[in-house]
Amino acid sequence: MSPSRDALPSDADDDDDPVTAEYTVYLTPSTSTTTSQILLVQYPNRARPHPYNHAHGSCPTAARLKPCAPGQHLELDIPLNTTMNFNKHAALLWGDALQTARDVQNPTATYGLAAGLAPTRPRVAGRVTVPDAVERDERVQADLENFTSAEVAGRVMGTMTLGGRVVGGEEEQMGESQQQAGPKYFVGAFRGEELHLTRVDGTVQMRPQFHHVDAEEQRNRLAASRAAAALEATGADGVRPGGDPRAILMKHKSGREESARERLEDRTRAQLHAAEAQPWVQLDYVDEDMDEAYTRFRERMFMRDTQACARLESGMQGEDYLDAVSRPRRESPSRRRKRAKGKKYMDDRDGDRREGLEGTAEGIEAG
Repeated sequence: MSPSRDALPSDADDDDDPVTAEYTVYLTPSTSTTTSQILLVQYPNRARPHPYNHAHGSCPTAARLKPCAPGQHLELDIPLNTTMNFNKHAALLWGDALQTARDVQNPTATYGLAAGLAPTRPRVAGRVTVPDAVERDERVQADLENFTSAEVAGRVMGTMTLGGRVVGGEEEQMGESQQQAGPKYFVGAFRGEELHLTRVDGTVQMRPQFHHVDAEEQRNRLAASRAAAALEATGADGVRPGGDPRAILMKHKSGREESARERLEDRTRAQLHAAEAQPWVQLDYVDEDMDEAYTRFRERMFMRDTQACARLESGMQGEDYLDAVSRPRRESPSRRRKRAKGKKYMDDRDGDRREGLEGTAEGIEAG
């Protein structure tokens, strides 16, 4: 018995997700260049209620970018509160290490992935005088007694560096065989009953960078090498101990694993080489609450002439869109064999059933 029409729920009762508003969607034109990009900057180690801005006393004092893919990197210098809960002695040591790195290696004292994991190279032809441990301790003690003057002179590491690799810009510049699968983001801005979407050129997760630790390690190696050279020059017996023996493990790999590994190594090597060869581009950081930031927001995130916009039409039907966004199903050969066997078995049973029905019909006619 079928239910009556009165018992059936109405369309209004069945609609659990009603339409509350409608917006006209606009897609802003992409103007991505090496000097103008829209990046989605994320801070995994920072809570949302405490952003890095002027209102919270942590507005970045310096910003630099390596704009060209695949070695894109972004770094920000965040000021630290040196008046409370601050290790002044460690800040003076690391400040001295960073200054030595700037004199010996490069003006920015960059290490790690942003420098392409490259070994340090001398920046000047002449030798840079590196104070020994005793002279360094005396200088640090003098700066501790007059910490304010040392901070003004730039001998204190009073900033924290945040940095990360920009992901997303290399897909367009690399070949299709080397493209990396990743999400494509759009940022939306509302204006009345209009929604304006702007494509994000790349995403970057800003995490603390430990350039000061690498600079301290480099300074210690430099001081040790020069001390050993001085002992050798004076005729002292400086015999270096031999290295410890290391075991070598031989492992056989298939050609498929080797080719996949070679592609990954080539892509990583290209990224590191591009990061090493690319210089930093200094940027002017504008706080989010400044008028200039609001002006750029209105200029870049909205369509200026909405009447002259071309209307976008989809070139795909509903089924084509579902096929494009659906993941292809891959079955193993054993599953295909099982399915083929089951289909044959069902066909045989259907044939036997049809023969039985025909025999029954003939018996009825004969009777």
